[in-house]
Amino acid sequence: MRPVMLFVRTLALSLALSSAALADEVVLRNGSSFTGLVREEGDRIVVEMDFGTMTFKKVDVRSVSKGNDPYSEFETRSKAATDIKGMLELAGWARGKGLGTKAMELYRRILTLDPDQADARKALGYEKFNGQWLTNDELMMARGFVKVNGRWLTKEMAQRLLAQDELARQENDRIELAKRIADQRHEQEMTRIALERLDSERPDRWWWKYGWAYGASPFCGPAGYLLPALPPAGSFDATARTLSLGTIIRS
Repeated sequence: MRPVMLFVRTLALSLALSSAALADEVVLRNGSSFTGLVREEGDRIVVEMDFGTMTFKKVDVRSVSKGNDPYSEFETRSKAATDIKGMLELAGWARGKGLGTKAMELYRRILTLDPDQADARKALGYEKFNGQWLTNDELMMARGFVKVNGRWLTKEMAQRLLAQDELARQENDRIELAKRIADQRHEQEMTRIALERLDSERPDRWWWKYGWAYGASPFCGPAGYLLPALPPAGSFDATARTLSLGTIIRS
């Protein structure tokens, strides 16, 4: 396996180097270089490559080297390819020269002229199924497969997998709900304990429990007194208050 991979890599590298040697080359002032079909547009230099187009300002370009590259030859050949046969031949030539993008453009152009052209359809990844040209995804769906999470599965397998996912989702929802309920109960319990502790630390005295009241000053003076409020009559605190006041008076 390794010798085959090494051969493929070596072949790809040699094709890339030979293509680069024949193509136009643009060298920028920062040392970067780009190869492709070069043309001038006003104050800019345009480099058309197989994977796209790049534009540079002339002031940023150090040099431009012209060569007899496949891009230029493709442009020349494309002027003569005016029918489907010529376009197919040019597309095959372009693919052999590594101009895959140009070849795909030609195949799509051919389909606008003849939608049932078999060579162009196959080159673009179509396959004929029950008299119709289908892409890979369309073909799989036509054969009864279902795409789930990026995988093509039979309908039975897809239904089983979706049912498992639904059960897992329900279980996660149940666990999340139980956690929220437990958190709420814990918060309620902590609140109850805090209130009980507060009640246990508060002095159990009638003048604390029933608040304070305003008492008028003697001799109708302008000032008064802030006194503990009276507890309800008949309560234990009322009796205690009477005893407390009696003790104070006797003193």
